[in-house]
Amino acid sequence: MEDPWAAVVSLADDRELGATETATLAAQALARVGRADLADAIETLIRGHPSMAPLWRLGSALLSGPDHAATAERFEHDLADQGVAAAVVASALPSTLITISCSATVVESIRVRKPQAVLCMASEPGGEGMQMAGLAGAYTRATVIPDWQAIQEVPADAVLVGADAVTPRSLVNKVKTRELVEAAAARDIPRFAVASSSKLVPVEIPVPEPFQSTALGMFSQIATPAGMAEPVLTAARAAAVGLHPAMVMLAEMLIEESGEQEPPTTPATEPTP
Repeated sequence: MEDPWAAVVSLADDRELGATETATLAAQALARVGRADLADAIETLIRGHPSMAPLWRLGSALLSGPDHAATAERFEHDLADQGVAAAVVASALPSTLITISCSATVVESIRVRKPQAVLCMASEPGGEGMQMAGLAGAYTRATVIPDWQAIQEVPADAVLVGADAVTPRSLVNKVKTRELVEAAAARDIPRFAVASSSKLVPVEIPVPEPFQSTALGMFSQIATPAGMAEPVLTAARAAAVGLHPAMVMLAEMLIEESGEQEPPTTPATEPTP
């Protein structure tokens, strides 16, 4: 069996896995880390992936309970609610969609809805659009579209994006998400986001490249396992999440270290069209 610290370091360095898969493997590794080393191991993972909300939620859960191994096992089960969020948003989706990056929850939404067509942004840097088109193509006609064309034309009935994190102010996803959503808003095209419950965090977290923050107020509706919600309700749901004080302090420290500016602030207090 791999040394748990080696697994932690490997996950921290990984740049291929998504947030949910990373958190699942992290829970398995952290369950085998000694209690005395737990806080350091959590910080190592989060420094590697500061924009992945499930790692913040996992760290908080493990630090809050006396038996972190048992808590890690329960957390793995809690990560499995992305299918519920996908089913929630599927019923609201029109017949043609445009998306960015490669979100497992978006793929599940497409599987349930089976729209007529999905346009997958190339999603540079990284080029995840090819992978997304391959996965979505099992359920509908899926085409890769250049990023510039997607943003310039928004040639679909709605935008659908996943999320690495949802905070009280912003949604964190792949770079160019903000430009796509803003372009769609300018054309009155609905903008949907879908996220599992583990993606909600009550604090702002660092957003290094290739991630980007988009103000919650730019979205029409955001789907979580709790249901479809306008930005103001989603902001309240994120703010209500409990987070261990050590994790709050870590978020503040990492943001200060990064020198990041405040995230965009289109108000989430009024519904967008």
